[in-house]
Amino acid sequence: MIDVKEGHEFRWGGLAGITALVFMIAGRLTMGNVPRVTDPAAVIAGYFPQYRVQILIGALLYAIAIALLLWFGAALATAFRRADETGDAPALVLAGYVLMCVLGFIGVALFAGIAYALTMYRGLLEVAAGPYTALTAMGTVAGIAVAVPFGASAAAILRTRVFPVWMAWFAVVVAAVNVLSAFAVGVTGGALAPDGPIVGYVPGALVGLWVLVASGLLIREHLPLPAGARPVMGH
Repeated sequence: MIDVKEGHEFRWGGLAGITALVFMIAGRLTMGNVPRVTDPAAVIAGYFPQYRVQILIGALLYAIAIALLLWFGAALATAFRRADETGDAPALVLAGYVLMCVLGFIGVALFAGIAYALTMYRGLLEVAAGPYTALTAMGTVAGIAVAVPFGASAAAILRTRVFPVWMAWFAVVVAAVNVLSAFAVGVTGGALAPDGPIVGYVPGALVGLWVLVASGLLIREHLPLPAGARPVMGH
């Protein structure tokens, strides 16, 4: 039998995943009308003094979300590890979430730091478009790192059946879309620009949806299953 305490551990991880998504959405909404890298330099420069407080609060909300996402990733990796004590996939899942969250923390901290510096020393606003565009490009390239935990999760699910098999193929799609989006770093305009309608939103939306579903499964089920037991979440 699975210890009740173990089930609660996974449920807390699932709750952390859902809460992380709530904080991320709140952070994005708080930051207001974020400009695109294709906007005129004057528009980008004007964004920082206009939304200074909102940017700093949004950055804090994002930082909390990233910490909660790491908790979710640790719970997910633990569930895979307890169902597969010899495979490498659980370790890659945890390493992938650590990498993704470290890059996220760096990006958020840099964005908050740039906003603070630009609004403290207004003369720097003339070059605001430079660091803003650089951070956007960095976030696009980071799609490669985002693909790591999802590719590893797909392998772990196919090996352990802790989640339904369709969650593995969903994870493959999420990983593939994030890898493909990274190549948009060289695009300078249109829907496929780094922060365009497709590259800027679709990969993140797929990540959020997968995390939401996986969090719900962690909350609902006692995981992992005892050895030899039938997977209660189906095939």
